[in-house]
Amino acid sequence: MANILQTQLTGIFNRLNDQSLDIQMAAQCLIQAIGGEGNVYIKGYDDLKFFETYITDSHEKLESSRLLTDLESLEAIDSTDRVLLFAPFYTEEVQRDTQALIDLDVDFVLICNKNKEVDIPDHLLHYINLSTPRPIVYTEDYDKVVQPHPMALNYIYYEIYTQMIEMIRDLDLDPES
Repeated sequence: MANILQTQLTGIFNRLNDQSLDIQMAAQCLIQAIGGEGNVYIKGYDDLKFFETYITDSHEKLESSRLLTDLESLEAIDSTDRVLLFAPFYTEEVQRDTQALIDLDVDFVLICNKNKEVDIPDHLLHYINLSTPRPIVYTEDYDKVVQPHPMALNYIYYEIYTQMIEMIRDLDLDPES
């Protein structure tokens, strides 16, 4: 089973690597909040909600990150702020939140799997496909287990995080030193 898990995860990571430009654009979007002295508001949904506190409070937290749920309303977001949303799937709740952000002209990044029933709007500023639509490991009973959303989100997060660290360091460089 370990070989199956490794093979399946490698396939997911390869699909995520194919989105490297989208991930880079997402990092650039989020770094604008830090460079503009704004905040990056974070919201996770369903099985990925647990990752909110990692992004806001861990040793490798995203600089200037705050929980979106701490705001009294989305109208409190200003032009220097950005939003990072992540969910296993594009649910009605995610759809409502993304539409509210679009209506308020807020720049945001959305990370989730595509939904076959509901189209994700093409006009989303930054979208990254989580690439984990179903469990990946067959059991002896031919059930599938291991829903790899957290591993894929962690991978995407670290791609964004490392790019943002590099961008922050580039912004802090003093040409005279």
